[in-house]
Amino acid sequence: MKRKILKNIPILMVIIIVIYVFSVAKKTEDPHMQVLASVEKDKLPSKIDSTEKYKIVNRSTVVPEKITGNKKVVLLTIDDGPSHRTLQIIDVLKKHKAKAIFFINGMNVINNPEVLEQTTKEGFTVGNHTWSHLNLKKEKDINIVEKEINSDSLIIEKLTGNKPVFFRAPYGESTPYVRSYIKDNGMIFMDWSGSALDWDKSAREKDIFINNVTSNLHPGSIILIHEHPWSLENLDALLTKLELDGYTYVDPKNIIE
Repeated sequence: MKRKILKNIPILMVIIIVIYVFSVAKKTEDPHMQVLASVEKDKLPSKIDSTEKYKIVNRSTVVPEKITGNKKVVLLTIDDGPSHRTLQIIDVLKKHKAKAIFFINGMNVINNPEVLEQTTKEGFTVGNHTWSHLNLKKEKDINIVEKEINSDSLIIEKLTGNKPVFFRAPYGESTPYVRSYIKDNGMIFMDWSGSALDWDKSAREKDIFINNVTSNLHPGSIILIHEHPWSLENLDALLTKLELDGYTYVDPKNIIE
């Protein structure tokens, strides 16, 4: 019996060592990863004050109408849809209780009319981004410029029942005439102050995608994202990071001229 106990001692020692190493590893785990794991398990609630109003300043920053209003907010904007990824993007936004403006091109609606309709049904705002993503600054024929804008507005109104409230010029390129025309047609002209730069191949990497946004982040940032596959893939991580940094989202319906 004594010999049998002595024979099992090495096995017991191995078990004790394994348990000890595992417990130390758990204690020394990166605390940042622990926080992220906790967030994934119990997602931080995002707050949208349905009564607070915001204004656009310099076409690139959103600020509360009242001095006492919440300034630590961002406005999310998604460009160049609709696409077969639009509704997946919406699912990620809903997971975070976030709203956004979907700036669409009319030419993309032809193959995705039901997506545009569903975007509105899901409670998201649709904005005018011209019919064919034309560079309005380079186009000298104002009739073509106006047709690009008007055609997009018409298809948005036809499929959603609402005239677009917001306009964004492709490439951020416009002229005084374009800006005046947008104002005369009752739309709010909008650029951006932060971008995922997701047209660049480097932004396919999650850390680069997030850093592109957060490196220039400030209260009131209007964030530009596109409907690329990697943008969809990295969106959840970006929103988690924004929430960990204390930011909440502006509902475009609370923006006044």
